[in-house]
Amino acid sequence: MLEKGKTDLNESGKKNVQGSVVAIIINYNGGDGLQKCIQSLVDQAYGLKEIVVVDNRSTDGSIEQSRKRFPSVSYIENSANVGWGVGCNIGIESTDSEYIALVNNDAYLDRACIGNMVRALACKEEYGSCASRILLSDNREVIEAAGVSIYRDGSSVGRGRLRPAGEYDRKAEIFCANDCCCLYRRKMLDEIGLYDPDFFIYCDETDVGWRQQLAGWKCIYEPAAVAYHAHSVSAGSYSDFKAYHVERNRLFICFKYFPPKDMFLSVFFALFRFAMQVWCSGKGVGALAEYRKKHSLLRGFMVLMKSNVDAFRKLPVMLDRRRKFMRVRNLSDRELSDLFRKYGLSVRNMAEYV
Repeated sequence: MLEKGKTDLNESGKKNVQGSVVAIIINYNGGDGLQKCIQSLVDQAYGLKEIVVVDNRSTDGSIEQSRKRFPSVSYIENSANVGWGVGCNIGIESTDSEYIALVNNDAYLDRACIGNMVRALACKEEYGSCASRILLSDNREVIEAAGVSIYRDGSSVGRGRLRPAGEYDRKAEIFCANDCCCLYRRKMLDEIGLYDPDFFIYCDETDVGWRQQLAGWKCIYEPAAVAYHAHSVSAGSYSDFKAYHVERNRLFICFKYFPPKDMFLSVFFALFRFAMQVWCSGKGVGALAEYRKKHSLLRGFMVLMKSNVDAFRKLPVMLDRRRKFMRVRNLSDRELSDLFRKYGLSVRNMAEYV
């Protein structure tokens, strides 16, 4: 068990020379999974300076159970469910370390995971984040996410999802990390800012990724850093809630970062994606097909309309954040468009994504 006064040491009892790490877990009704997550952090070969659990007013007793089992872990209990991004910001601002590991409450880590991410980040100063190889907890031969891939309408998905784990066994520079399990360099976050509080949940890491790329930072994928995840346990895999936030937040990304030309074209790319998703769902393929097992297409359309209306209501706020971010932006509009060529997916890939 983690002991105060003996943190930030490696398994040999020596000070970690590659930098201090704080691990932050955002919890909302995490159940027994939260205990497994914390235990995997306690067991890391790379000693952690601190483990912090930020609880978004859980009602399942998971935070009380954790306090009893792991009394030396730091706990921050919010008075309401403030969402993933705000919860991360609270945890980050309450700590002081060179690196910040973010971990979902329904994920658990291989013992060498954080150490391997630290070593990957330490290779180059321009690396601001490190993505782990996240495998499905119930099938360790299958990828949950090997970082994040993007699409031209502001959408993003887990890179390599449901592909064989062996296909993603090489280091690579990618768009951004999936924050189910990732490592950030604090210096980068100090420069580009923390999570956008209006996203609440989903695509938060993509928003950080856009700022990271536009400011000139890079993300490295480290396949030797392995984590296991139970997909969307806290929020539901194919719910109205998820569909709403994914659609609204991809529009936020367009508003905040896309040049006028790319923002205009994003409308047509989105319509193309919607049409392809409907076509694929008719063949039983893709996330929309899974959604239609419980909900009608009309209901999905109404969720889509609501998310778009709510996104445009926030347009002035997003444009203001866009202007403020321009002071640290280092990429030209042409270099931004090249990001889709380097890290983007085709419309068919997006439509077939589950």
